Amino acid sequence: MTIDEIVYAALSAVLPNTHSVELPERPTWPALVFEINSTPEDGWVMAGGYDQHEVMVSTLARSKREINDLKARTEAALEVLDAYLGLEHQGDVEYQGEADVYAYVQNFRLRTRR
Repeated sequence: MTIDEIVYAALSAVLPNTHSVELPERPTWPALVFEINSTPEDGWVMAGGYDQHEVMVSTLARSKREINDLKARTEAALEVLDAYLGLEHQGDVEYQGEADVYAYVQNFRLRTRR
């Protein structure tokens, strides 16, 4: 499985309304959107063979209660992955699509073998 497939499988178990990179044209709420930035780690161990992935997950919902529930479930879903290294940053963000939608971002670090 690719890192995209691994993350999608974990997050869609939290919320089926999960999307890679961007929301659809007419989004429904709540929703999860994730982006992955990958970097080879050639010097991490002798002979390399690992990639490190920064996974940014945006949680969007119409209430703070939904945000709080989903952010906890998102972290729990990713921290059980073998590739999980940690949660590096999290906090409220602004979603400019609709005034009554709250947004929260979490940045996770994962490592996979090539």
